[in-house]
Amino acid sequence: MSDLDQRLDALSYHSAARLHAIIQKPAVGIHVRVDRAEAVEGMGLEGDHVKKDWWKGERIPERQVTAISREVMDALQASVDVPGDNLVLEGVNLKALKPGSLVRIGPSVVLKRAQKIHRPCDLFARRISEEARQAVIKHELRGALFSVVHGGFLTLGDAVTIDPQS
Repeated sequence: MSDLDQRLDALSYHSAARLHAIIQKPAVGIHVRVDRAEAVEGMGLEGDHVKKDWWKGERIPERQVTAISREVMDALQASVDVPGDNLVLEGVNLKALKPGSLVRIGPSVVLKRAQKIHRPCDLFARRISEEARQAVIKHELRGALFSVVHGGFLTLGDAVTIDPQS
C-alpha cells in the first residue's frame, strides 16, 4: 500500500464543519481564491465562466458548484486552489453524501448533491499527479457536484450543516 493510500485510508473529519476556501473560476484554468462570493440559484458562483457546467462536451445542469474536502487535499499534499473546485469544505465527508443531500452553508445558501459523481480528469492528474488521480478514484474521494437550491453570500469560515432530511 502506498503512502498516499495510507493517508487517504486514515482520513478523519473531526473538525467543525466549515467553509475552508472559496475559489472562483473566471476563465478556464484560472482559479482565484476569494473571501466572499455569491451563490446564484440555478447558476453557481457569480463570476465563474459560462462553460464551467460542461464536462467532455456535455452540459451537466447539476454541476453548478464543485467541492472537495480540505482533509483530502491535505492527504494529497496539494494546495486547495489547485484542482479548481469552487468550495473546499472542512469537517465534511463528501463521499458520505447521497445524491439529493442538502448542504447548508452560512445563513442562506443551500446546495443539492448531484446524481452524477465528481470524477478526476486528466487535468486533475496534470495539476497534482497521476498517482493522486488514481488514488482519489480508488478511494472515491474526488468530492461532489452540486446545484444551488437557494442562493446567497458565502464567506470564509461559514458553518456547514448537512440537512438530516436528505
